[in-house]
Amino acid sequence: MTKNLVLFCVAALLLGVAVGCGPKKPADMPETYPFKVKIVDGSKPIADVQVQMLWEKNSVVTGVTGADGVAEMKTTLQKFTTKGAPEGEFRVLCTKDPKVDHWKTDQERAEMSSGEAAAYMKEWQAKCDELPREIPKVWKDFDKTPLKASVPNGGGEVTFDVEGRADE
Repeated sequence: MTKNLVLFCVAALLLGVAVGCGPKKPADMPETYPFKVKIVDGSKPIADVQVQMLWEKNSVVTGVTGADGVAEMKTTLQKFTTKGAPEGEFRVLCTKDPKVDHWKTDQERAEMSSGEAAAYMKEWQAKCDELPREIPKVWKDFDKTPLKASVPNGGGEVTFDVEGRADE
């Protein structure tokens, strides 16, 4: 019986230490509300879009769209992350750059000189830039993005449609 009590105490102590680890909620962390950003092309959802909502405090509100085109946003302030977004107005950035599969293996690339690697990457990036875009380039430009989101008290969702806008 004593052995079980000791094991229980050790387990409880370890659990207490584990729960106490990690960043603590900053005192100036605002209340957040469930908020989703949906990215579509007409009625077709677009997956793997990196979404950032820019807010006046030094926080980051981010998410990545899933197969349904929906990103569930999370807010990070001073290394503390929580689900949702604070109430307010945001400028929204969306990024999904097309990628070409590498024609050289990881091993071949590792064996390249720095000059060869730079030339290869420049060629690879040029091929990526030639691909059609799912998301307009302007949507990832902080100064030019036309996207805005308003998060009401209680949360919500906003949808951005790229239909006919991919060349912006």
